[in-house]
Amino acid sequence: MYSIIAVLFVTFTINAQENKNIQRETVTKKVTVKDTKVDTKVVQEIKEDNEVVKVEGTDKQDQNSQVVTSKSDNTEKVVADEVSVDEENAEKIQQNMNRKSEELKASIAAQKAKAEKERQMLLEKKKEMQKELEKRRMELESRPKGMSKLKKDN
Repeated sequence: MYSIIAVLFVTFTINAQENKNIQRETVTKKVTVKDTKVDTKVVQEIKEDNEVVKVEGTDKQDQNSQVVTSKSDNTEKVVADEVSVDEENAEKIQQNMNRKSEELKASIAAQKAKAEKERQMLLEKKKEMQKELEKRRMELESRPKGMSKLKKDN
């Protein structure tokens, strides 16, 4: 009895045919962003189509076959994600920052010197105006011999 079941089981599995066709498309992308830090990311996109051709397990020729197609979703797989420092760029940026800092300090010093010069000129003008004012006052106060002195109003 067991041998008959085993023979039937083997014949049905031998006669039934199933053909599988798997198409896999892999796209690898490498994205690099360059600044002082270089970000490199390698991503694989995998598209997979599974086709299964099923034929019934009978002895007939020209049997109807059934094609079952299943598409898997696009899967993205990150293969590598690296961050490295670009020392040349970092050095250039540091040099630019140092140069700008020096230019700023020089500009500030020039502005201070210009302001000091203008302040000195204003002080000199003020002293000259005071001297001229004193000179005029003396001229106004000095009277010829017969005239009385001027009286100040309160």
